[in-house]
Amino acid sequence: MAMERCVAFGAVGLLVLLGPGCGPSGPKTYPVSGTVTFNGEKIPKGHIVFVPVDESIAPDAGEIVDGRFDFRAKAGKKEVRISADREVGEMDPVMHTIPRQSYIPSKYNVESVLEREVVPDGDNTFTFELEE
Repeated sequence: MAMERCVAFGAVGLLVLLGPGCGPSGPKTYPVSGTVTFNGEKIPKGHIVFVPVDESIAPDAGEIVDGRFDFRAKAGKKEVRISADREVGEMDPVMHTIPRQSYIPSKYNVESVLEREVVPDGDNTFTFELEE
């Protein structure tokens, strides 16, 4: 009987420890989507990051594929950072890769001038038409 109690208490203890990890946690997120072009052309592949103005909140990010993005982000005002690179040069015979180079100007990523606001009860569809 004592052994059965130990097993039962152990199982209850495990549920108490693991229980809080179950289900949704963290801040609520909302769908964001849109398009990204550079010099009038769709960005074939890249990344987009929504960095909250409130630095205590983690950024949200997604991939850009064929000029489109679709991911979830927390509500609030964001600095938007967009990056993409492309192959340049010849195959490296040692690394067996083609070198890549970023082509999006820094004013759209590390020194971004782009801002948007993600709202809980509205349309979070954004268009970014980047120019050199």
